[in-house]
Amino acid sequence: MTISETPNIINLNITSFPNHLLIPNIDNVLSFQAINNSNKSEKFKIVFNGENLDISISEDLKETIQLNPGESKNIDLKLIPTASGSGKFTIIINWMKLVEYTVKVQKVRDVISTPSKVKDIFKIQALPFLKSLNNFNLDDYTISMTNKELKQAEKQLRKSQSEYSSNSESKTEITIEEIDNNIKRLAKGYLSSKNPQKALEFALELSTDSDKLDFYYSLIIAQGFIDLDATFQIINDLREIKILQIDIELLKIKLLFNLAKTFNDQDKKPQSIKVLNKIIDFIVHSTKFDLLFNNFNNQSYEFVKDAACALAEIDCPKTADSIIEGLLVQELKEKIAMDLFTIIYEMVDETKTKLEPTVVFSQYYLFNIYTSNITEQVKDFSKIGGNLSNNLIVKDFNFNFAFISLFGFNFSIFPIMERAYSDLKRELDKSFAYYIFPSKKNHDEKELITINSTLNQFMVSNLANKSEEIFIYNLDFIPYLGKPTIIISSEPELSEYLISRIKPLEESINLIIDDSLFKGGSTLKNLKNLFPPSKCKIVNLILSYEFINEYNLFKTFIKLLL
Repeated sequence: MTISETPNIINLNITSFPNHLLIPNIDNVLSFQAINNSNKSEKFKIVFNGENLDISISEDLKETIQLNPGESKNIDLKLIPTASGSGKFTIIINWMKLVEYTVKVQKVRDVISTPSKVKDIFKIQALPFLKSLNNFNLDDYTISMTNKELKQAEKQLRKSQSEYSSNSESKTEITIEEIDNNIKRLAKGYLSSKNPQKALEFALELSTDSDKLDFYYSLIIAQGFIDLDATFQIINDLREIKILQIDIELLKIKLLFNLAKTFNDQDKKPQSIKVLNKIIDFIVHSTKFDLLFNNFNNQSYEFVKDAACALAEIDCPKTADSIIEGLLVQELKEKIAMDLFTIIYEMVDETKTKLEPTVVFSQYYLFNIYTSNITEQVKDFSKIGGNLSNNLIVKDFNFNFAFISLFGFNFSIFPIMERAYSDLKRELDKSFAYYIFPSKKNHDEKELITINSTLNQFMVSNLANKSEEIFIYNLDFIPYLGKPTIIISSEPELSEYLISRIKPLEESINLIIDDSLFKGGSTLKNLKNLFPPSKCKIVNLILSYEFINEYNLFKTFIKLLL
């Protein structure tokens, strides 16, 4: 039985078939040749199943195999019976068909399509009081001064401060505005001289709190334009200034947002990107921030989310995606990806391919198998190619005739005999028995021992409880005679019975009753000596090769004998 859903994509030809009785411990080899008929390379997955049979295959057959156009592959199997009776071997070939299909997949956007959010992010997250940064100019925070000039300016500042705080008459000549201007000038000088800490110390000497805060943090921003890495360290080392009522850790993040904003305003995008990355890194790796607190409803999470969003816009969505993918906490990763989905990601149709198994060949083979009492004669019987019907193996003697073929040919008669046996058993629930011994040495002494031993083991010894007579046909085949021909030896009682049974075929065949050449013989004599005459009637039966080539005629002939 063969299924071919995709005709001709692969051919499977049997190159070796075990027509003998399958027994353990001998090579029961079944070989195929698979040929790829496609005009392109194809992949196949071959599945082997056995009932009452173990199947030994090479390792490469356990995987998908690939065949180029016209390429063939030899498939060698060994069948190992595990019980007596009938064994079923099934081979299924799946063509691993390359199938295209479309799925919606999440993809990182090339560019952001939503309205800009950067200005809003910086407005919310940066320190609001640093208004002087809106039109930032680095020259406003730097003055080139030598060390000598700095020392002289500082000495003069201290003198002015001292005079201003004293009760001397000259006090009225010095104003606080002048002192503040000198402080700012010194701070700018120190910033230019790569001494930002000294500059920041002077900023805190300004007379008003608002000036202190604005100038102090603006100097830090200006330092970012001079040495960004050093600025990161300055911000990290900041200590709380009591005049500003804000948690120092939050202040550091907000100041970094100010720095990122100022860089962005000055069109210095690489520096702004670096600062935004620093914000995320600083928060994620700090023990002072709990991003998961209150189910992500906290300022730390908003900082990270907004920094990632700004990165997506200032740099590109792929940069933000890389940041998200690098997060170690899965919950955080999923939350940010979800909140920024429409900004960073999009759903697109993507064509994918898969190998879809499609059955292109399915066939089963039935074997007669035997495991229970393996004598040396049974081994010899199997090795020479001997076989027998399943009912003889399982000792089911519900049949009225048996074919015994003891002659060798240059082909096996097992396939046609087994096919007729199986078909009639399925159609009528009735059948016959057969025993095949393809003699190679013209029934020499060793062959006769094997024949007699196995016939006795499988048939003769089990006839004691058989009440009805069994017709045993000593079957032989002869070459073509031009018309299907049946030759029966002239055993009056038996031949008349046989003639009456096959009468419906008389127009289709030649029937010969033989009194000389095909009557008697040593083979018939041996069978009559072996089988009890009270149980069995034995007759020579010869069929021409036409019966082998015309299966339906052969099947009809046997059916008439049932």
